[in-house]
Amino acid sequence: MDPRFKGKLECAADAAWGRLEKAAVCNLNVQMESLQNIDEEGSDDPDEKKAEEHSPSHKKRAKKSALEELFEDEDQELLQAMTTKKGALSKAEPVQKEIEIYRGLSSNPSGQDPVAWWWGKRDSLPILSALSNTYLCVQASSTPSERVFSCAGHAISQERCRILPEKANMVIFLQKNC
Repeated sequence: MDPRFKGKLECAADAAWGRLEKAAVCNLNVQMESLQNIDEEGSDDPDEKKAEEHSPSHKKRAKKSALEELFEDEDQELLQAMTTKKGALSKAEPVQKEIEIYRGLSSNPSGQDPVAWWWGKRDSLPILSALSNTYLCVQASSTPSERVFSCAGHAISQERCRILPEKANMVIFLQKNC
C-alpha cells in the first residue's frame, strides 16, 4: 500500500497484487455491511418506532454517534445507490479497476508521506484509499520509544555524564540490538 515502493515488487508480484485485491474486496464487504446495518437501524417513522417498542421482539439498538446522525441521510442514499444500481459491477471489478489505475501511477520519492499521498487520492481511488488507512496507520503504542528512553537513561547516567553523543548513540544501539 506504500506508493513509494510499489514499483519495487519483483518476485511474487502477482501474489502481492492478488492479496491486495482480496483485502480490498473484504474491506469493501465490511463497509457495505456496516452501511446496511445503519440503514436497518435508522427508521424515521414514529408509528413504526412505537410499534417496535411495544413488540416482544424489540431489541435495544445501539445509539448512533453524533457523526452517524449527522450523515445518516447521505449514508442511506449511498446504500440505496449501491443496492439499486442496475447492471452493478461485482465487488471485485471496481477493486480490479482501482488496482490497475494505482499500478499505472508513477512511484513516489521515498521522502514523501504515503498517508498524505493516499489522502490526496481518496476521490480517485476510494476503495484502496480506505484500505490504506488500515495498513498505514500510526502505531497505537508508545512502548518502543519508552524502552529506548529507558535504555538511554541507563546508558547516560551521573557516572557517565561526560560521554560524547556519538558514543552514547553507539552504546544505546548496542544495548537495544545485541
